[in-house]
Amino acid sequence: MLVVISAVSFGFMPVFARLAYGEGVGVLELLLVRFALAFLVIGVLLRLTGRNLSASKGQLLFLSALGGIGYFLQATLYFNSLLYIPVPAVALILYTYPVFVTFGSLALGFEKASASLALSLLLALAGLYLVVTPIHGFVLIGFLMALGAAVTYTVYILVSTRVLKKLGGEVASFWVMGSAALSFTLYGLFKGGVRMAWGYGAWVWLILISVVSTAVAATTFFQGLKLVGPSTSSILSLIEPITSVIAASILFDEFLSVYQLIGGLLVLLAASIVALFKPSK
Repeated sequence: MLVVISAVSFGFMPVFARLAYGEGVGVLELLLVRFALAFLVIGVLLRLTGRNLSASKGQLLFLSALGGIGYFLQATLYFNSLLYIPVPAVALILYTYPVFVTFGSLALGFEKASASLALSLLLALAGLYLVVTPIHGFVLIGFLMALGAAVTYTVYILVSTRVLKKLGGEVASFWVMGSAALSFTLYGLFKGGVRMAWGYGAWVWLILISVVSTAVAATTFFQGLKLVGPSTSSILSLIEPITSVIAASILFDEFLSVYQLIGGLLVLLAASIVALFKPSK
């Protein structure tokens, strides 16, 4: 249930973002508020549960780079892509990352090759093609941004999982969120300031993104991961893009065509194969 709650919470994030854009919120401001509030909420949750937030100097430097550079790039690409192409397409393009992570691990020697991995790659690429090909009013820059977000997230995962074995996921998230918030603050100042004179409606969606789709989603995922393990968590996390697709179709009338639906199923099947049959050295 914890992993399901996390997946649904993450799944609503692009929907909340689209609604925030409708209230006049810019991408930079949205991400600054998202990471700043999530940093505070996760810190409070960890303190209430008696967790130690300390990390070594080396870990702090590494986490600062992860959040300040890695998460900064991934979130910027992802949330900007929502300005160009429909939410369902963005959600499914992003969810090619489990396959990319597996093949990145293979290239780096973390895992060994298998027929199931080759099949998952073929399914993911075929699904990706079907998802993006029939988009009405398709904008290439939107697709490239969404794909860039998936690739950037892949690098983020490959680097972080190998370096932060001795640091809890929630604690790592706390410092990553804080460094990402700092990066967006500095970037906003560099661009001449950040405008936050929004109405009540905008703040509702921003708080939901920050608290529900970031802080709660991340915390419940790591708690659930400890109880059921990575494979089960990966399978249950497939609910995330499904939630995005269903919510967008209801709220924005953004429906998948038959070809896109088949493509989306292929992407989810590829992620399932990776989770179920991934061989480790």
